[in-house]
Amino acid sequence: MGVLGFLIPVAVLGLIAWVIVGFTRARGTEPFTLATATALYARVALIAGLVMGLVGVGIIIKAALAFINLAYSYYTPQAYPIADGKPPAEVGLNPDFLAQQRGQDLVLGITLVVVGVLVVVAHYYLARAVSGMPGGSPGWITRGTLLAITVVTAIAGIPSAAFGIYQMLSYFIIGTSATPQPWGESLGLAIAFVPAWIYAMMRLVRDLRPPPARSGVRAESPAA
Repeated sequence: MGVLGFLIPVAVLGLIAWVIVGFTRARGTEPFTLATATALYARVALIAGLVMGLVGVGIIIKAALAFINLAYSYYTPQAYPIADGKPPAEVGLNPDFLAQQRGQDLVLGITLVVVGVLVVVAHYYLARAVSGMPGGSPGWITRGTLLAITVVTAIAGIPSAAFGIYQMLSYFIIGTSATPQPWGESLGLAIAFVPAWIYAMMRLVRDLRPPPARSGVRAESPAA
């Protein structure tokens, strides 16, 4: 979860910048009302719920990989030879404990997905409810939401993909060692966040394109 720990301060700084932009625009043509503040809160909470749900999906994928092999997602006991020709000794965590941890991660992931979906749905309808009020749907909030989602999913998804692919290739190519590095967590987060980032980026690019000009020939009335 190191990438997610880095995401928190970035999200706080982004929220501060977003509010500053709002107050700057409020002195212009777009008023800053209570509906504006509610709309901003609804979008921020919606993004938080989305991130929560995607983290839950990543944890579920991590637990699912552990059903194939516990070593993919957790540090597993390893055998190593000891002196005087004695049989190998086993070190590390108990497999039963790892199976219990896998079950806890599965429950945690499902909980995060359910709560995240509820948060997203609730605040989506809250944003729709205030959109018709004065100042309830300013452009800097509606357009900024998609940009914020793109940035957040990129910050979480791209490093997770890099770390996950590196750890997975090291595990299979270099081979197991005394302490093999599990790669299920990073790869699970990447599988959850990278598609969301690609989708948000495509939507953002589409919205930034100017609308196509409508071409048409104006019909002339026949001469009387």
